[in-house]
Order: sequence, then structure tokens, then C-alpha cells
Amino acid sequence: MKHLGTIKLSTSRLILRRMKESDAEGIFNSFVNDKAFLYYANKEPRTLDQEKDSLKGIDQKYQNKEYYNWLITLKDNTIIGCIYLRVDNNEDSLEFNYAIWEKYQKNGYMTEALKTIKDFSLNKLNVKKFFGGCEIHNIASSRVMEKCGLIYEKTITNYLKLKDGYHDMLVYSNIVNLDK
Repeated sequence: MKHLGTIKLSTSRLILRRMKESDAEGIFNSFVNDKAFLYYANKEPRTLDQEKDSLKGIDQKYQNKEYYNWLITLKDNTIIGCIYLRVDNNEDSLEFNYAIWEKYQKNGYMTEALKTIKDFSLNKLNVKKFFGGCEIHNIASSRVMEKCGLIYEKTITNYLKLKDGYHDMLVYSNIVNLDK
């Protein structure tokens, strides 16, 4: 696996780019305090100051070529979500996590963004395994992964700790290039 870092990617409707400190207000006013995001990310609501603090030094993080964290925007720069990749060099794998503002769900945006990241990961980074998961009842998220060509791999019992207890997680992946 090789690393290129978080580079700008685009589709016909979206721009996937690095976060900037100046994005704090846009992120605060979009998905980060969305009810579904708070539940599935097991987070508490944030203040604008907390969001500003979380983005301090973000440019330094992006200097690391193994740091992958995209902000998803519409072409008019409206912030609608994010995608993060966790690197495991020992397994030549990337685990994805994503969030989209509830207001922009059911428009195919997350499918479009995840397909773009999947293609980037497989074709540019040459990962062996690209995978992620969702809470067992999060049908919309499992459909996104299926539409991206990911295959259901397994269910991990009581894996996700959310505010109301532990939940099973569905895992989807695309294993490639195992003979290389």
C-alpha cells in the first residue's frame, strides 16, 4: 500500500477536500450536531467554540500522508458530510467511517462520495482491503455500502457502544489483489 494523503477529489456533484480551520462554522451548522450523527457517532452536541478547537492544527495533521479525512461539499461549497479512513499498514487495509447531514440524505450523495473514496483507495493507494460497517438497524448506511459494490462480510455482536447500549455491527468489505 502506498500513501498520498488527503488529496482533493471531485465528482459531477461533489467536492471531497481537506478540512480547514475556517470550516468550523460550516461544520457546526451542518452535520456535526445532527440527531442521527450524534447517535451513530455516540457523541454529545458541540458548541461552535468546540468545533473551532477541534480544527486547530488540522493543517499539521494533513502533513502526515497516512491521514485521510475528507469534508464532503456540494459544488457550491455547502458542507454536507465527511469521510475518514483509518490506516492499518500491517494488514494493507483501510477502514472507512462516514457521516452525512440528514438534510442531504436520500439523494445519493454518500454513495457517490464513498464510491469515489473506494476507487481512490483501490486504484491509487493499492489497498488490499477496504471495509467499514454500520449499526445493524441502519438500513440506509448498509444500502450505501451495497451500492458501492461492497459485500456483506459478517455481523459482530455487541460491537458498537451507543447511548442506549451495545449494538451489533454489520461489516462490508471489498478484498482485492490478494495474489499480489
